[in-house]
Amino acid sequence: MDRDKSVASGLRPLILLYGGAFDPVHRGHLAMAAGAWAATGADRLCFLPAGRSPFKASGHASAAHRLAMLQRAVAALPGAEIDDQELLRSGRSYTVETLRALRARLGEDVALVWLLGADAAAGLPRWHEASALPRLAHVLVVARPGTSIPNLELGPEPCFQRCVPEAFRSAPGGHWAPLDLGAYPEASQDIRARLAAGEEVADLLPPVVSSYIAVKGLYGPSA
Repeated sequence: MDRDKSVASGLRPLILLYGGAFDPVHRGHLAMAAGAWAATGADRLCFLPAGRSPFKASGHASAAHRLAMLQRAVAALPGAEIDDQELLRSGRSYTVETLRALRARLGEDVALVWLLGADAAAGLPRWHEASALPRLAHVLVVARPGTSIPNLELGPEPCFQRCVPEAFRSAPGGHWAPLDLGAYPEASQDIRARLAAGEEVADLLPPVVSSYIAVKGLYGPSA
């Protein structure tokens, strides 16, 4: 269902946003996105490859390579899209700026849901202008192996009201929901380490991404 159909039916449009370095994008990313899309019933799923993170060292693959891999991988999710605004932004990249840009483009009434793993959600209080996040979006927190889901109703800021994923359309933002999609143990850091060691990781990557990495010589011992 696209935005026009949502408006025509009287439903608030709902857009699921999935930000990350995707360095490289792997099967776990795609499974998490697809599961969250189904759980929320979102009209659109949008991947936002991260620019220069304030919390992580510079990426191992260039922005151009990360975007190219993501474009190839997302083709497996018909209807999903990519917004590269963070890659085009100079300096540090902050989620609050991305959300404000989306609000300016999409309007104040659209429900925006930011998809996070439990490990990233635990660090929300350290995010730039964290207290502003509930006014801009909802948060959907997916369970991760070895990490408990934080209660985002409790302090410190930001504080969200708990709901179920199906209820995100009730408001433009301000709510959070937990989601257990099963174990997705893949992590980009582990995949990079295995590639650097010359180990096989084809089972963890979409074939188009695995082929791209091999052709471009990414993440190997001399990369």
